[in-house]
Amino acid sequence: MHRFYVPDIDATDRSITLDGQVARQLKTVLRIDEGEHVRLFDGSGAEWEVEVEHVAKSEIETTLISAVESVPEPSVAVTMLLGLARPERIELAIQKCTELGTVRFIPVTSERVQGGNTGTPSPKRLERWQRIAIEAAEQSGRAIVPAVEQPVAIMDAVNSLLADQPVLCMWEELANDSKPLSTTLKSIGTNNAAIAALIGPPGGFSEQEAMAIREAGAKLVTLGSRVLRSETAAIAVMSAILYESGDLGG
Repeated sequence: MHRFYVPDIDATDRSITLDGQVARQLKTVLRIDEGEHVRLFDGSGAEWEVEVEHVAKSEIETTLISAVESVPEPSVAVTMLLGLARPERIELAIQKCTELGTVRFIPVTSERVQGGNTGTPSPKRLERWQRIAIEAAEQSGRAIVPAVEQPVAIMDAVNSLLADQPVLCMWEELANDSKPLSTTLKSIGTNNAAIAALIGPPGGFSEQEAMAIREAGAKLVTLGSRVLRSETAAIAVMSAILYESGDLGG
Protein backbone atom coordinates (compact mmCIF):
# COMPACT_ATOMS: atom_id res chain seq x y z
CA MET A 1 0.00 0.00 0.00
CA HIS A 2 1.34 3.43 -0.91
CA ARG A 3 2.43 5.64 2.01
CA PHE A 4 2.69 9.41 2.17
CA TYR A 5 4.01 11.91 4.67
CA VAL A 6 1.34 14.48 5.55
CA PRO A 7 2.22 16.77 8.48
CA ASP A 8 -0.38 18.07 10.94
CA ILE A 9 -2.98 15.36 10.45
CA ASP A 10 -6.00 15.84 12.71
CA ALA A 11 -7.05 12.29 13.48
CA THR A 12 -10.20 13.51 15.25
CA ASP A 13 -11.55 14.62 11.86
CA ARG A 14 -12.31 11.56 9.78
CA SER A 15 -12.27 13.65 6.60
CA ILE A 16 -8.72 14.42 5.44
CA THR A 17 -8.04 16.59 2.39
CA LEU A 18 -4.82 16.01 0.49
CA ASP A 19 -3.34 18.73 -1.70
CA GLY A 20 -0.02 19.93 -3.05
CA GLN A 21 2.64 17.40 -4.01
CA VAL A 22 0.89 14.43 -2.39
CA ALA A 23 -2.32 15.07 -4.35
CA ARG A 24 -0.37 15.54 -7.59
CA GLN A 25 1.51 12.28 -7.09
CA LEU A 26 -1.66 10.36 -6.30
CA LYS A 27 -3.54 11.80 -9.26
CA THR A 28 -0.96 12.11 -12.04
CA VAL A 29 1.61 9.45 -11.17
CA LEU A 30 -0.38 6.72 -9.43
CA ARG A 31 -3.71 7.61 -11.10
CA ILE A 32 -5.55 6.85 -7.88
CA ASP A 33 -9.25 6.02 -8.12
CA GLU A 34 -12.09 6.55 -5.69
CA GLY A 35 -12.40 3.64 -3.29
CA GLU A 36 -8.68 2.88 -3.18
CA HIS A 37 -6.79 2.91 0.11
CA VAL A 38 -3.49 4.59 0.99
CA ARG A 39 -1.62 5.17 4.24
CA LEU A 40 -0.68 8.53 5.73
CA PHE A 41 1.79 9.36 8.51
CA ASP A 42 2.62 12.68 10.11
CA GLY A 43 6.27 12.07 11.03
CA SER A 44 5.62 11.72 14.76
CA GLY A 45 5.21 7.94 14.72
CA ALA A 46 1.47 7.73 14.04
CA GLU A 47 0.05 6.22 10.86
CA TRP A 48 -3.44 5.83 9.40
CA GLU A 49 -5.18 4.05 6.54
CA VAL A 50 -7.57 6.20 4.51
CA GLU A 51 -9.95 5.62 1.64
CA VAL A 52 -10.10 7.94 -1.37
CA GLU A 53 -13.58 9.46 -1.60
CA HIS A 54 -13.22 12.06 -4.35
CA VAL A 55 -10.48 13.07 -6.79
CA ALA A 56 -10.73 16.76 -7.74
CA LYS A 57 -8.53 18.94 -9.92
CA SER A 58 -6.07 19.94 -7.19
CA GLU A 59 -7.32 18.10 -4.10
CA ILE A 60 -8.18 14.59 -3.04
CA GLU A 61 -10.77 13.96 -0.36
CA THR A 62 -10.16 10.93 1.85
CA THR A 63 -11.90 9.30 4.82
CA LEU A 64 -9.93 7.92 7.75
CA ILE A 65 -10.52 4.19 8.12
CA SER A 66 -8.32 3.30 11.08
CA ALA A 67 -5.02 3.83 12.80
CA VAL A 68 -2.40 1.25 11.84
CA GLU A 69 0.61 -0.08 13.70
CA SER A 70 3.75 1.55 12.35
CA VAL A 71 7.13 -0.10 11.81
CA PRO A 72 9.07 -0.17 15.13
CA GLU A 73 11.92 2.28 15.44
CA PRO A 74 15.42 1.10 16.44
CA SER A 75 15.99 0.86 20.20
CA VAL A 76 18.88 3.34 19.90
CA ALA A 77 18.19 6.83 18.54
CA VAL A 78 21.13 7.59 16.26
CA THR A 79 22.12 11.14 15.32
CA MET A 80 24.36 11.31 12.27
CA LEU A 81 26.79 14.23 12.06
CA LEU A 82 27.92 14.48 8.45
CA GLY A 83 31.05 16.34 7.39
CA LEU A 84 30.13 18.47 4.40
CA ALA A 85 30.95 16.90 1.06
CA ARG A 86 29.63 16.95 -2.48
CA PRO A 87 25.81 17.11 -2.41
CA GLU A 88 25.35 13.70 -4.01
CA ARG A 89 27.40 12.09 -1.23
CA ILE A 90 25.38 13.74 1.52
CA GLU A 91 22.16 12.82 -0.27
CA LEU A 92 23.07 9.15 -0.46
CA ALA A 93 24.02 9.09 3.23
CA ILE A 94 20.73 10.76 4.22
CA GLN A 95 18.67 8.43 2.05
CA LYS A 96 20.23 5.17 3.22
CA CYS A 97 20.65 6.12 6.88
CA THR A 98 17.02 7.23 7.00
CA GLU A 99 16.01 3.82 5.68
CA LEU A 100 18.10 2.21 8.43
CA GLY A 101 16.62 4.34 11.21
CA THR A 102 18.67 7.50 11.83
CA VAL A 103 16.57 10.07 13.72
CA ARG A 104 18.55 13.26 13.09
CA PHE A 105 21.10 14.64 10.64
CA ILE A 106 23.44 17.52 11.45
CA PRO A 107 25.79 18.73 8.67
CA VAL A 108 29.05 19.92 10.22
CA THR A 109 31.77 22.24 8.95
CA SER A 110 35.43 21.41 9.51
CA GLU A 111 38.88 22.22 8.13
CA ARG A 112 38.59 19.96 5.09
CA VAL A 113 35.08 20.85 3.93
CA GLN A 114 34.88 19.98 0.26
CA GLY A 115 34.56 23.20 -1.73
CA GLY A 116 35.59 25.47 1.16
CA ASN A 117 33.04 28.11 2.07
CA THR A 118 31.07 27.30 -1.08
CA GLY A 119 30.45 23.84 0.35
CA THR A 120 27.94 25.22 2.87
CA PRO A 121 24.48 24.17 1.66
CA SER A 122 21.94 26.80 0.66
CA PRO A 123 18.42 26.84 2.13
CA LYS A 124 17.20 25.28 -1.12
CA ARG A 125 19.76 22.49 -0.79
CA LEU A 126 18.69 21.82 2.81
CA GLU A 127 15.08 21.62 1.66
CA ARG A 128 16.10 19.03 -0.91
CA TRP A 129 17.93 17.01 1.74
CA GLN A 130 14.85 17.09 3.97
CA ARG A 131 12.71 15.94 1.05
CA ILE A 132 15.09 13.01 0.51
CA ALA A 133 14.64 12.04 4.17
CA ILE A 134 10.85 12.22 3.77
CA GLU A 135 10.86 10.06 0.65
CA ALA A 136 13.17 7.52 2.29
CA ALA A 137 10.84 7.31 5.29
CA GLU A 138 7.85 6.80 2.97
CA GLN A 139 9.66 4.05 1.06
CA SER A 140 11.06 2.19 4.07
CA GLY A 141 7.87 2.09 6.12
CA ARG A 142 9.06 4.41 8.88
CA ALA A 143 6.50 6.67 10.54
CA ILE A 144 9.25 8.97 11.83
CA VAL A 145 10.88 11.55 9.56
CA PRO A 146 14.40 12.52 10.70
CA ALA A 147 15.19 16.22 10.76
CA VAL A 148 17.94 17.61 8.55
CA GLU A 149 19.26 20.55 10.55
CA GLN A 150 21.22 23.68 9.75
CA PRO A 151 25.02 23.20 9.40
CA VAL A 152 27.05 23.94 12.52
CA ALA A 153 30.74 24.06 13.38
CA ILE A 154 32.11 20.67 14.30
CA MET A 155 33.03 21.43 17.92
CA ASP A 156 29.72 23.17 18.55
CA ALA A 157 27.93 20.03 17.39
CA VAL A 158 30.11 17.69 19.45
CA ASN A 159 29.85 19.74 22.64
CA SER A 160 26.08 20.13 22.37
CA LEU A 161 25.53 16.37 22.03
CA LEU A 162 28.01 15.04 24.59
CA ALA A 163 25.84 16.07 27.52
CA ASP A 164 23.14 13.61 26.47
CA GLN A 165 24.84 10.76 24.60
CA PRO A 166 28.11 9.17 23.54
CA VAL A 167 29.66 10.68 20.42
CA LEU A 168 31.66 8.34 18.18
CA CYS A 169 34.05 10.09 15.80
CA MET A 170 35.17 8.08 12.79
CA TRP A 171 38.87 8.77 12.34
CA GLU A 172 40.80 6.84 9.72
CA GLU A 173 44.23 7.10 11.35
CA LEU A 174 45.24 3.62 12.50
CA ALA A 175 46.91 4.50 15.76
CA ASN A 176 46.39 3.99 19.46
CA ASP A 177 44.14 7.03 19.43
CA SER A 178 41.36 5.15 17.59
CA LYS A 179 39.59 1.98 18.70
CA PRO A 180 37.68 -0.46 16.48
CA LEU A 181 33.99 0.31 16.12
CA SER A 182 32.89 -3.09 17.45
CA THR A 183 35.05 -2.68 20.55
CA THR A 184 33.74 0.82 21.16
CA LEU A 185 30.11 -0.19 20.81
CA LYS A 186 30.59 -3.05 23.25
CA SER A 187 32.35 -0.77 25.73
CA ILE A 188 29.50 1.76 25.84
CA GLY A 189 26.89 -0.99 25.93
CA THR A 190 23.57 -1.23 24.13
CA ASN A 191 21.49 0.35 26.89
CA ASN A 192 22.13 3.88 25.65
CA ALA A 193 18.93 5.48 24.45
CA ALA A 194 20.92 7.62 22.01
CA ILE A 195 24.26 7.62 20.18
CA ALA A 196 25.77 10.22 17.86
CA ALA A 197 28.13 9.23 15.03
CA LEU A 198 30.47 11.80 13.49
CA ILE A 199 31.51 11.14 9.88
CA GLY A 200 34.29 13.28 8.43
CA PRO A 201 34.34 14.97 5.04
CA PRO A 202 36.41 13.55 2.15
CA GLY A 203 39.97 13.82 3.43
CA GLY A 204 38.79 13.24 6.99
CA PHE A 205 39.55 15.33 10.04
CA SER A 206 42.91 16.87 10.73
CA GLU A 207 44.91 15.49 13.66
CA GLN A 208 44.29 18.74 15.55
CA GLU A 209 40.54 18.39 15.06
CA ALA A 210 40.58 14.72 16.10
CA MET A 211 42.49 15.49 19.29
CA ALA A 212 40.12 18.34 20.15
CA ILE A 213 37.14 16.05 19.58
CA ARG A 214 38.66 13.40 21.85
CA GLU A 215 39.54 15.93 24.55
CA ALA A 216 35.95 17.13 24.53
CA GLY A 217 34.88 13.59 25.50
CA ALA A 218 34.07 11.89 22.21
CA LYS A 219 35.48 8.49 21.30
CA LEU A 220 37.75 8.13 18.28
CA VAL A 221 36.78 5.10 16.22
CA THR A 222 38.34 3.32 13.26
CA LEU A 223 36.48 1.29 10.66
CA GLY A 224 39.57 -0.67 9.67
CA SER A 225 42.35 -0.36 7.14
CA ARG A 226 40.14 0.03 4.08
CA VAL A 227 39.50 3.59 2.94
CA LEU A 228 35.75 4.25 2.84
CA ARG A 229 34.00 7.14 1.18
CA SER A 230 32.15 9.32 3.66
CA GLU A 231 28.71 8.11 2.61
CA THR A 232 29.83 4.46 2.83
CA ALA A 233 31.18 5.07 6.33
CA ALA A 234 27.86 6.55 7.44
CA ILE A 235 25.92 3.54 6.19
CA ALA A 236 28.42 1.10 7.72
CA VAL A 237 28.33 2.80 11.11
CA MET A 238 24.55 2.91 11.20
CA SER A 239 24.36 -0.77 10.27
CA ALA A 240 26.89 -1.71 12.96
CA ILE A 241 24.95 0.15 15.65
CA LEU A 242 21.75 -1.63 14.62
CA TYR A 243 23.52 -4.99 14.67
CA GLU A 244 25.07 -4.42 18.09
CA SER A 245 21.74 -3.35 19.58
CA GLY A 246 19.88 -6.31 18.07
CA ASP A 247 17.84 -4.17 15.68
CA LEU A 248 19.16 -5.65 12.45
CA GLY A 249 16.95 -8.66 11.90
CA GLY A 250 16.86 -9.78 15.52
